[in-house]
Amino acid sequence: MRIMDCHLHSDMSLDSREDMENYIKQAIADGDEYFLTTEHANIIDDKDDPFCHMVDIDIIKAKTDAMREKYAGKIEVLFGIEIGWFASVHDFEIEFSKRYPFDMIILALHGRPDGDTVDARYDNYLRQCCQAAATFGNYDIFAHVDYVLRYIGHTELSKHKDRLTELFNILISNNKALEINTKQVPDPQAVERIDYILSLYTQLGGRKLTIGSDAHSMPVYKNGFDIIIPLIKKYGINHLYFYKERKECKIAI
Repeated sequence: MRIMDCHLHSDMSLDSREDMENYIKQAIADGDEYFLTTEHANIIDDKDDPFCHMVDIDIIKAKTDAMREKYAGKIEVLFGIEIGWFASVHDFEIEFSKRYPFDMIILALHGRPDGDTVDARYDNYLRQCCQAAATFGNYDIFAHVDYVLRYIGHTELSKHKDRLTELFNILISNNKALEINTKQVPDPQAVERIDYILSLYTQLGGRKLTIGSDAHSMPVYKNGFDIIIPLIKKYGINHLYFYKERKECKIAI
């Protein structure tokens, strides 16, 4: 089985203009057995924040079902989702996550916490990540643990070892997968962060990884996989994961 992209967005997400079908055609051309869509599902509506928008999951499901039927026999189209966690709507998000027959649920945080420095803001972000990972329950993968650094600036992740250790231990003890997000690869600072994440996670006994480009357009679909997969293998990981009907599946690398 070929390695698949487990995190991408089409025009079913507010921040993308790419037709889902374009990704599917490329996945077929690549020889992939599965295609997985993971559109944004943020539950609160804040017009001043592009990462906080209501979505119509019925429309996304209808599109996914239509693509599954159209390309049956060529590729299996799976129905994933990326839930953007907010403490204020935690209970509603849990109910929402159980309402639809998702194949895979990504849990993620997209907020940009306050703080006087990059490190203070990142620590606040990781505190929220730990809270979400520990209390949400109904998810398969925790996404982009260095997300906020895309926007507030780089820092050495070793400064945040204790907080990352707490987060990774939550994931490991609850049998959740950690996403390796390649959106900013080949930026050297992004690769450095991924290297540290892999080092610490595997030292703690973590073995369950997914990989996703977080693509919002075709040119960056599967971005950086050629760089990051050898790095993953360096840490003794020989399989990546994806989820079908909420059951884990392995892909040899």
